[in-house]
Amino acid sequence: MATDTTPLGSIENPIKFRGQDYKTLHTKCLKSGGLFCDPTFPAEEKSIGIPDRDPDPKKEIKWLRPKEISKNAVFVEDTIGTTDICQGQLGDCWLLASLSCLTMHPTLFVKVVPPDQSLSESYAGIFHFTVGVAKKVADSLPVRQGQLLFSRSNTSNEFWSALVEKAYAKLIGSYGSLKGGNISEGMEDFTGGIAYSKDVSSHTPQDLWRRLKGALSRGGLLSCFIHAGDSLEISKVTGDGLVKGHAYAIIDCDKVTKASEEILLLKLRNPWGFVEYCGPWSDRCKNWDDVNKAERDRIKLKIAEEGEFWISAEAFSSLFNTVELCNVNPDTLDEENTPASPATWVINEHEGSWAPGSTAGGSRKCNYTYYQNPQFKLVLKEQDQTEEEDEDEDDEDDDDDEDDVKMAPNEQKKVDKQTHKAKYCTVVVELLQKNRRQKDKLNFLNIGFHVYRLQTVCLNRNFFKQNRPVGRSGKYSAQRGVRRKLRLGPGNYIIIASTYRPNQPGEFFVRTFAKRGNTLGPTLNPVMVTPISSEDQMRIQKTFDEVAGPDDKLNNMITCTAPISLTVLYKRYIHQQ
Repeated sequence: MATDTTPLGSIENPIKFRGQDYKTLHTKCLKSGGLFCDPTFPAEEKSIGIPDRDPDPKKEIKWLRPKEISKNAVFVEDTIGTTDICQGQLGDCWLLASLSCLTMHPTLFVKVVPPDQSLSESYAGIFHFTVGVAKKVADSLPVRQGQLLFSRSNTSNEFWSALVEKAYAKLIGSYGSLKGGNISEGMEDFTGGIAYSKDVSSHTPQDLWRRLKGALSRGGLLSCFIHAGDSLEISKVTGDGLVKGHAYAIIDCDKVTKASEEILLLKLRNPWGFVEYCGPWSDRCKNWDDVNKAERDRIKLKIAEEGEFWISAEAFSSLFNTVELCNVNPDTLDEENTPASPATWVINEHEGSWAPGSTAGGSRKCNYTYYQNPQFKLVLKEQDQTEEEDEDEDDEDDDDDEDDVKMAPNEQKKVDKQTHKAKYCTVVVELLQKNRRQKDKLNFLNIGFHVYRLQTVCLNRNFFKQNRPVGRSGKYSAQRGVRRKLRLGPGNYIIIASTYRPNQPGEFFVRTFAKRGNTLGPTLNPVMVTPISSEDQMRIQKTFDEVAGPDDKLNNMITCTAPISLTVLYKRYIHQQ
């Protein structure tokens, strides 16, 4: 439930999209006896937005409401966990996979898809969903030859997934804008968390199991996938009873002993519910005969086809390709679903922007402007209690910046030795672009972030020339978000968010996931510059007056802003000499 302190834009307190209020619109339609028509996302071709990719452009597209498509249409079936979502004529499997993940977490599902909606009771042709922004949609859907053009439920008379997809399309401009993306993007939008992918093959089974166990201990949402080679392979069942191209929830990690051998296990849930794994350590596998009854009871082994099953870490690593992890604020989970330990881990976020000529300083290669980039203060006080708290994300920093200067071997050994002995604060840092998936195209900037230990000096250009970052996102990347888990000593730090090229406009979020005692905030003076001499200021002012002319108002305006504008101009003047 939202409170006075709940952040605007969170799941609990969403922004009203274009000022549309669901209750007002719903009540108005009920009183008038008409069905809602949405002028902000009309039932027209421009809302579809795929003219160049339509495989059947000559076949007519109609917009129909659910009861015009199916006489027995329902919004949500009673058992959402046993249904599946099928992809239509659109490359948005990333979005549908994240929706599948969402159905496996009922507490989050009802926050995104409010349950007080129906195609029968108080029906007015309008539905609402929450993805940071509260979106209202008319329930008219694009149909071709009697079939939904885009996503649909495997249960033919269920329409919640098609309507959520439409709401997402409305948010970014058109259905066509949904093409191309990754599951992490959808999970972040649906949960408000920080999500990232993990390649299963990049870890040993033992290491992967340990990391997943650590993530679960902090209340993370975990899901996994077997890649489908093409659209025809999606939903195919393998010989081991696993479904290709669909999300499985990872709900537990445990271990048992078999003949003095320790077996690492993962517990998975299948969203279909009625197709179940039948390989090693599955429910009916004879391996369980060699495990004593006390251990079988402890892990609650059930011999029933209910969609949940155990699988060994070895088999998991050989059968699955990708794991998706999503760290969420414990406030988004109810008390029953929130373990005691993750309540100390929270997400903090702040907005920022890159403005050409001001705060868009570019990468560290741009020596004269890098320091102008937005800066955020990170205060780390609360240290890790155990090493297990650090088992959910890669520590390796193998994606060095192209302009990094490598340390000498003896210097690196000294740093490694000091780091090994230090007390750590673990923090996941994310830089997330805003509003770049628009108008039927992706327009992501190459972005990255660097973390510096904050010293009692002015963070001017010389500071960044003389000091190395203690953490970074890796190479600049044209993705919606870049993130990295860092282990840093207690202290004060500055996060610099930047684009690779200078003077590129954009908006973004900087977000952290860390223990509650570790905080993030914007600096009071994002760009701290060295004062210029009065002689240089007079010389620049004289040059400006000669070009601009003796306009008193303009001169007064320039005088008021001189501490910033003249300093920047001076830096560029010196650079050009």
